[in-house]
Parts: sequence; C-alpha cells; structure tokens
Amino acid sequence: MTTTFDVNAQTVGELAASMPLSIRVFEAWKIDYCCGGRTPLTDACTAAGKSVDAFIAELEALATIPDAAARDWSSDTLAATAARIVTTYHAYTREELQTITPIAAKVQSVHGERRPELAEVVSLVAELTTDLLPHMLKEEQVLFPYVDQLEEAANGKRVAPTPFFGTVKNPVRMMMIEHDRVGELLARLRVVTDDYTPPESDCFSYRELYRRLTDLELRTHEHIHVENNIYFPAAVALEDRAGQPNTFSDGCGHGCNH
Repeated sequence: MTTTFDVNAQTVGELAASMPLSIRVFEAWKIDYCCGGRTPLTDACTAAGKSVDAFIAELEALATIPDAAARDWSSDTLAATAARIVTTYHAYTREELQTITPIAAKVQSVHGERRPELAEVVSLVAELTTDLLPHMLKEEQVLFPYVDQLEEAANGKRVAPTPFFGTVKNPVRMMMIEHDRVGELLARLRVVTDDYTPPESDCFSYRELYRRLTDLELRTHEHIHVENNIYFPAAVALEDRAGQPNTFSDGCGHGCNH
C-alpha cells in the first residue's frame, strides 16, 4: 500500500476517517482515535512509544490481508450514516449492555470476595448504561432527524427546518462531551480489569464478561469515531452552508425553486 498524502500532517481522527484500516493499528497501540481524534499522528505515535514509519509499515501489512479493511463511512450520505449508526452501533450497544449487566452482577457475587475490583466493574457498567442509553435516544429522536431534514433541504433546495436548539453545533457539542465521559469510563474499566485479563482458574462467566467488555470497548470506540470524526463535522458543515436562516439557495438568492 502506498500512502497518497503526508500522514505526518494528519490527526488520528482524520486518518481513521480517510484510512479505516488505521483503526486496527490505533486499537492495537491503544491510541485514542475517537475522543482524542484531534491529536496529531506524530504526537500519538510518540506517546505510544512508536514511530510514524512503524505505523505506515503496520498499515501496509494489514493491506495485504484479505477483507481486513474496515468500512469507509465517508462516502455515505448523512442520512445513510445515521441509519447505519443506529442499526450497527445503537442496537448492539443496547443489547450488549442488557446482557453484560447481569453477567457482571453474577461474577461479582461469586468472585467478589477474592476480587474486590469486580465491584467497580459492576459500578462502571451501570454508569455506562446510564450515560449511553439516553445519549443514543437523543441522537435518534433529535439530532439525526434534524440532520436528515437538513440534508433533504440541501438536495431539494428548499428552506431547511429551524431547530429548537438554535444550531446543530449545540447538540453536537453536548454529544462530544458525553462521548468524552464514555471514553473515560471505558479507560477506567480497562485499568480496573488489568486489560480485561481474567484469572486463569476462574469460571466461564468471568471470561465471558471480560470478552464482552473487550468487544464493547472496541465497538464503542468505532461508534464514537464515526460520529466525532465523520458525521458531526459533516453535519456542522452542511448547516454552515445553509447560512442563517437555514436556507439553501439555488442561485437566485431566495432559496426558491424554479
């Protein structure tokens, strides 16, 4: 694989969006490409004890593996991206948190006396649930429908809807703050569980809990990346094009159709 631009000039979020394969490297190197997407690649590699040359070598190696590439979200419409976020990530997250919660409680009840960190695992899973469920609902009921209508207006050169929240930048800012909070909870879970390493002698439920938490972390990182680095910037740019009031002009200056 030959890179067509200077990766040294990119942030990790830009790379994750334009080169989805890089997500695999970021996950392996524990580089935060979702909430920390604005970090320059050079700084992120240095903090991970790696070099940019090693990063490029990892990408080239991954490119030789069939079907290794992650999905390229940047080519979708915003409406398609929102719909895919709901079906790919929101549905999974709701179901997985519902599954993980009783498993965590069971493991803590059986092994908590010898493994006191399990009490914090149960608490952190509860906090994730409390934060993520209303967060996703707000996106589905408020943010995504508004951006869908804005995109329809842009395509049809009609007057765009006027949101009660003033500008899309307001819910986007709140969503990103909430993403940061979720990122902190996931980082704490990884520390508490010693990188999701269960005791070798313990039961299937213990191993299953940590396996599911590992997968939840990966999928949530991807989820936040798609929103922070692809969907949100595109939604803000779309609204900025509309101007104030939100009117997409066809060239006559009045937003009318001919």
